[in-house]
Parts: sequence; C-alpha cells; structure tokens
Amino acid sequence: MNCCLCDQVLRFAPSWRGIFLYEPPELLCQPCRNEFSKITGQGCKYCGKEGEAVCRDCHYWEEHGYRGLIHSGKSLYRYNDAMKDWFHQYKFLKDVLLAQVFAKDLREALANERALIVPIPLNAEKLRERSFSQVDELLLAAGIPYSHLLEKCGETLGEKTREERMATKQLFRLNERVVPKQLVLVDDLYTTGTTMRQAAKTLQEAGAESIRILTLIRA
Repeated sequence: MNCCLCDQVLRFAPSWRGIFLYEPPELLCQPCRNEFSKITGQGCKYCGKEGEAVCRDCHYWEEHGYRGLIHSGKSLYRYNDAMKDWFHQYKFLKDVLLAQVFAKDLREALANERALIVPIPLNAEKLRERSFSQVDELLLAAGIPYSHLLEKCGETLGEKTREERMATKQLFRLNERVVPKQLVLVDDLYTTGTTMRQAAKTLQEAGAESIRILTLIRA
C-alpha cells in the first residue's frame, strides 16, 4: 500500500492492538503525517485559534449581534501547506478514504461527549456536485454518532471575500427534528466563523441552551 498523499510505499508492521481492536491501516507515511501541525496550548475560547483569549473574528461576532451564542470552541489543526493539500484532495478531488486520516483525533476530541453532535450540512446543490458530505464522512470514519438538525438554505461562501462572508445572512433553516438543550457543532474548516455563528443562532432560536463547536482545521 502507498501513502495517499505522496505515493511512497508504506511499511506495515502488524500489532496485537491492530488485530484485536480492528484499527484501520495507516494511510499516510510518517513524513507526510509529520507535516500536519496540531494546535496546542491556550487560544481563543470560541474557536481555538492560537493567540489572544478572543481572536479578532470572534470578537467581531460577540460585538455584532451574536454575543453568547457559542459557549466554547476548539480546533485541532492549523491550516498549513500540508493541510491544504490534504483538504484539496479530500474535498475537491473526492478522495473519501482520506476521512480516516484524522479519525483518531476526532474520537479523542469527542470521547465521552454527552451533548448531541450536529454536523454542518452542505446545501443540496453542493452535495450533488461532490457526492458526499465531508463533515459526515469525518464523523463516520471516527465512529461518532451524529444527527442533522440543520439544512443549508443560503448561498455558498467558498468564493466570497472575508468581508462578504461576515456580512452573509440566513445560511440555515431547521429540519423537523426536536432541538435538544446541549449541542456540539462540528465542521471541517473554520475561517471567519460565519457558518458557525449562523448555525448556532438558528439552533439557539429553536431552544438550544449550550452550543459548543469543534472544527478539524482553523485557518
């Protein structure tokens, strides 16, 4: 088997853990995996970005009509060159197998979680175009149960500038499921926070009282 990113031949060393716990084989060579950069230490309480206790983007949202929507948040990795390559191959080249690369990280981050896990959905057009939901596949690979409470009804943000993203309104609507009091919103990439704030506002208005967020990557 070859590395899914650089195509280098992988050397597989069988282990008792792998046999009895049915762990999937490694998809990346160690040099490729070492290129990813984990976020460690203290950072923004709402999104996990390193630096100040509240980053510039989250400060903006707290001061512009979204105060208190998100109780706390965490991001696992920085958006460096290695992560950009992985993200492009996974999301745009539709290499669904790459969802397994960060399965262990997501399992650990959501271990013993009692709140309902809610993935950020794609709109119907994007789902048809890509043929899979990248956030759903990340959670499935990690074995994390989840429930869709939201539907994407607004425009996509991918081609917008930072200012245009932050000015976007009404991205989501509720489906017909009951919204519980405690939720964890999960997305693959956090950029300005528009998506998370819009989703959180929709859910809070439907009765959610505690909303935390988890993203794989913080740009």
